[in-house]
Amino acid sequence: MQDHLMEEVQTWSAQACLPVGRSGHRIACNDSFLYCVGGYNPSCGALQEAWRLNLSTCEWEQLSDETSTPVASVSHCLASYGQDLLLLGGTNFPFGSVLSCEVEACDTKTGEWRTLQTTGVTPPKLYGQAARRLGEFVYTVGGTSGFSFSLHAHALHLPTLTWTCISANDLCKEDESVGRYRAEIGVVPGRLVVLGGGDAYTIFPLDEVPVLSIETGEWNVRKTKPDPLVLAYPSPRRCHAAVQRNNELYVIGGTDGEEVLDDVWKLDLLTLSWTRLSLVLPTPLYFHDAALTQSGYLYVYGGLTSLGSSERSSAVYRGRLDAPPLLEAAWDAFTTHCPSISTPLPPSLLSPSNMPTNRDFIAAGIPRAFIKRLTRIPKERVSQ
Repeated sequence: MQDHLMEEVQTWSAQACLPVGRSGHRIACNDSFLYCVGGYNPSCGALQEAWRLNLSTCEWEQLSDETSTPVASVSHCLASYGQDLLLLGGTNFPFGSVLSCEVEACDTKTGEWRTLQTTGVTPPKLYGQAARRLGEFVYTVGGTSGFSFSLHAHALHLPTLTWTCISANDLCKEDESVGRYRAEIGVVPGRLVVLGGGDAYTIFPLDEVPVLSIETGEWNVRKTKPDPLVLAYPSPRRCHAAVQRNNELYVIGGTDGEEVLDDVWKLDLLTLSWTRLSLVLPTPLYFHDAALTQSGYLYVYGGLTSLGSSERSSAVYRGRLDAPPLLEAAWDAFTTHCPSISTPLPPSLLSPSNMPTNRDFIAAGIPRAFIKRLTRIPKERVSQ
């Protein structure tokens, strides 16, 4: 098996202001934009802000700043629902000094934040939880207060904003709690699978994983199956990233406590079978995040490249999990070879007469749904 690298996306900003490198952030994707909320940089502290990256033009635009972004903007959870980004849990710096159990919503069209009023059994105030949305539910597992580690599991029913506690009992193994933070989870109908994570002393392995029955709230430790080609499991890890596609969870990077990892693995959530992908990160990363578009592009953003480093990555990496739909491939080729779209132009060339209009795109046969991907934030709102 020959590894092939994810490509680095060359990003830019017409505002001449790019997001700084960060860790502890979260990202989400649709086919038009990558959204990033929060994070931490040692030179700047906690980053109370939200950004969006246009995936067609590779331009960053700021959605919100510290005046409106929730305070608990580090090691939170992020999920998409309609045109909203949902921020759950989280902390600020110093870590653990601020803890949240609120559900905050950001309108991705306006950048406006609001606190959602939820009911039911609210999760405890923690950070570093894992979260995954499946259908009408967002599931959260684990996290830390900065002192203790949890494996509690909750579900938020999105249409009614009602919390349910699935399990308030931490699974114990050999009389030791396996509460953890910075794990990842996969969810299929009826069960939830926890992968990796760590506590103050342990980084948890991936040759066996905690599995929760959503119906009964019972935990069990299940053995996973190694990749039959390389005869191996992924190494133990925390601070990795993961994306789910149907019944498969893709695990990207992380750290085993001694080195930072660049590998990508796929877990079949039904059979618990591992497959080592040939796709690798251009550089090892942990405390990064990943997101997946519907058309199969995997995006990775931010993180650290070495243990204990004060540097934070600002790179965006992209790879494909499979061949793109023909229409998506045509759009990629069009945006790549249309300079006014793919290349930041100097102010002297930004006059309306030099820029193609929507009418030009329609005349060229570009579907309206793709033209909408070129939408920019109105200038009058950027400075708010």
